[in-house]
Amino acid sequence: MTEFKIGSYTIGNKEVYEVLKQENVSDNVLKQLDLNGDNKISEDELQELLLSNEDENNDNNSATDAPVELSDTVTAQIQYLDKQYAELRKQMSSLTSQIGQAADLETYQSIQGQIDQTRSSMNSNRMNVYNLLVAAENQALSQTASASGVSTVSGAPGVTSGTGISGGTSFGNAIVSIAQSFVGKLKETDGSYLQVTGGRAEHWCADFVTYVVSKACEQTGTSLNGFGSPSVSTLQAWGQANNCYIDVAGSSNRAQTIVNNVQPGDVMIQKNSGASHTGIVTKVYSDGSFDTIEGNTSDQCLPRHYSASDAKLSGFVKIT
Repeated sequence: MTEFKIGSYTIGNKEVYEVLKQENVSDNVLKQLDLNGDNKISEDELQELLLSNEDENNDNNSATDAPVELSDTVTAQIQYLDKQYAELRKQMSSLTSQIGQAADLETYQSIQGQIDQTRSSMNSNRMNVYNLLVAAENQALSQTASASGVSTVSGAPGVTSGTGISGGTSFGNAIVSIAQSFVGKLKETDGSYLQVTGGRAEHWCADFVTYVVSKACEQTGTSLNGFGSPSVSTLQAWGQANNCYIDVAGSSNRAQTIVNNVQPGDVMIQKNSGASHTGIVTKVYSDGSFDTIEGNTSDQCLPRHYSASDAKLSGFVKIT
């Protein structure tokens, strides 16, 4: 089997290697993944890591740096992906048994196609987990460096309240994972935000949403029938035209409307009280408050927390 190297660590999966290499992952994350201590990182080790997340304080790795603290949002996403991966493994096992009993070529080819599709889903699932782990470290580093200068629209970055609602869809999780990977990395001060605008110097919150969702579509093979615009108004209009806009401004019970309808990966729209802003929903709480990741907030990409009663909130485009 072909092996790939990052520093002193060997990664057997090419897709895993490419993601880790592109993200310039630190030795701290690699040490956490290398549970066997043999400088080799396998999918089995990652699976063990996921299963032991609830008891990560008992980790016996001798890393000199403190382990990355996973937020409730990241932990919930990883737990969901872990359950999904377990189901995919069961499906793969069943299909492998079936293909050995195929009575003719047509049946064999059909089962083989299902196996290929399931394997692709498993690989995509593992990529999402790696992205979450890498993004968690990058976010922690970013918050440490800029904590004194960060303000929020309502509350503080990363502040949570209420009880998290688990669940979501694989497409929504892909959107959230990609959004998280940009936290602290896109800024106006160094021009890095131009990555999501196509090089245009402009207000870029809608550009960020469009860019993230388009990447998630590519990753998951999802089509959204023309979704995307550098204009918040156009994103809102797309939701209305496609019967997937959740209007909370006129709701008699905004919190319940949000809890019942909004999921991670959906798009927040602010068009009230003089606002024109948007972001990716990353978590919804039982009191109707929610977390987002946004571009063009404090001139960079950052997480935010909002209450259901936020005066600027208009609604959500439900794309998950």
